[in-house]
Amino acid sequence: MPTFRPLTSDEIAALRSRNVRTLDLSEYTRFLQDLNPGDGGEIALGPDDDRRTVKRRLTTAATRMNKKVRYRRSDDTVLRFEILAS
Repeated sequence: MPTFRPLTSDEIAALRSRNVRTLDLSEYTRFLQDLNPGDGGEIALGPDDDRRTVKRRLTTAATRMNKKVRYRRSDDTVLRFEILAS
């Protein structure tokens, strides 16, 4: 039979702090900083870059800057996008 016990508030805080991942989006933010609605960009993907990861990070950085990103079709080695009006 399993043994049950409630967690203390300190134990819960420790669990939450382990799950929080700090993501460094500074490179993405610097790139997006000078782009305005109607501007576009291109990211060349390296062999170790995962396309979905780069898209997610770019979208997250743009959202934090109150910008919208629309991705355009491109081949597997390049990620093209434009900045939309909010």
